[in-house]
Amino acid sequence: MRKTLITALALLAIAGVSAAGAAAIGAGGTNSTKQRVRIEAVGDGSAVIPAVLRPITQGRHRTDQGTLTFCCWSESSVMRAGSKLLVTNPLLTFTLADGTLKIRNRIEWVDVPGGLSVQTGTWKVVGGTQAYAGQTGHGRVASVFSNTDGHIKLRLFGWLEG
Repeated sequence: MRKTLITALALLAIAGVSAAGAAAIGAGGTNSTKQRVRIEAVGDGSAVIPAVLRPITQGRHRTDQGTLTFCCWSESSVMRAGSKLLVTNPLLTFTLADGTLKIRNRIEWVDVPGGLSVQTGTWKVVGGTQAYAGQTGHGRVASVFSNTDGHIKLRLFGWLEG
């Protein structure tokens, strides 16, 4: 029961962030070079995890699959409502069939009971190759991470442009 409750709370947190991000993104205008996208990755604790980029609106990119790796981050902390939160900024490298997309992610981690962490934050494109060369973009991110076995469920949503 406790595990089910924790999982439900974590999913509600992600859904809330997703809904808020979607509302903010929807107000972005109708520039045809912008394409709303969602990137999802689910991993089992290994260093390289499967990832999928899915377009939400019509545009340059199609659904693209590949892998995600994390590297090169710093750590700090902030106080939010009297709680100390861990802040990290990993570089995410998506190696996809149509090219490579590099994203800098700024995230705040919150530990929840049951050995889980929930994180939310923002992301920004910092580089790309092939179909992703010259792309800019930004958005929101949310995930659930298991501190005990390294499993992660990650979702980035926002815009790619260029």
